[in-house]
Amino acid sequence: MCIRDSLQAMDPYEKANVADALKPEKYRRGDFVVRQGDVGDTFFFIEEGEAIATKSMKPGDVPIEVYQYKAGDYFGELALLKNVTRQANIIAKTDLSLVKVDRDSFRRMMGPLEDILRRNMTRYQQYM
Repeated sequence: MCIRDSLQAMDPYEKANVADALKPEKYRRGDFVVRQGDVGDTFFFIEEGEAIATKSMKPGDVPIEVYQYKAGDYFGELALLKNVTRQANIIAKTDLSLVKVDRDSFRRMMGPLEDILRRNMTRYQQYM
């Protein structure tokens, strides 16, 4: 899902608050952005580039690719919404430009989007 559609519904004040909370990060092709099992305290938006999600379905299994991300997509919401560890590895498929939001800012700023994000969690159900 592209977060841009949700952000377009915000008024200018809400958009300014979200922009203030966003912190840019860059990753090189092959870098891990997050690792399965790590504590999740950050939500990410992809500005430029592509990433893949890989997951070990059972402890000790070799991770398999389960999802692909492109510019405009987001990830990291499961850990924040459900207060669980990271459910997959996210690896930069190309050089990657992201913006991130920490847990506190996410809770404070994303209130209007939280229901939308919860609804869209279904895209991951088959991998959980």
